[in-house]
Amino acid sequence: MKGSDSTASLFTEVGQALKSRLQRSISLPFSQYQTLWFVAEHTSPSMQDVARHFNIRAPSATFLVEELVQGGYLERHANAKDRRRVELTLTPKGKRAFKTFEAKRDAALSKLFGPLGDKDRTELNRILRKMLKRA
Repeated sequence: MKGSDSTASLFTEVGQALKSRLQRSISLPFSQYQTLWFVAEHTSPSMQDVARHFNIRAPSATFLVEELVQGGYLERHANAKDRRRVELTLTPKGKRAFKTFEAKRDAALSKLFGPLGDKDRTELNRILRKMLKRA
């Protein structure tokens, strides 16, 4: 299965190259931007949602979120119906950081996919969708 090992290695290398390029261009750790992304993409996610999404334990999620709260990027709120549920929202500073990250991510992806023509991109998308159906 040499070909599959090579493909897996290439996937890993592409992901690491993208992550490395992004990390060099942003001011927060990548994991914090991923957390901002998650909160921005979901309506009032809870601490449990963060832990589940990143497949981490609750104390790790709390630590990650606490750094963003202390930095002024996120706010925590108790749910009005269930005060045990702590929900997260982006602050204005968090929204600006998220938008900056999106722009830098889009630029990095554009550069990464730049060598691919429309036909190559269509084929890559088809293959990736096929893989995701089996994941």
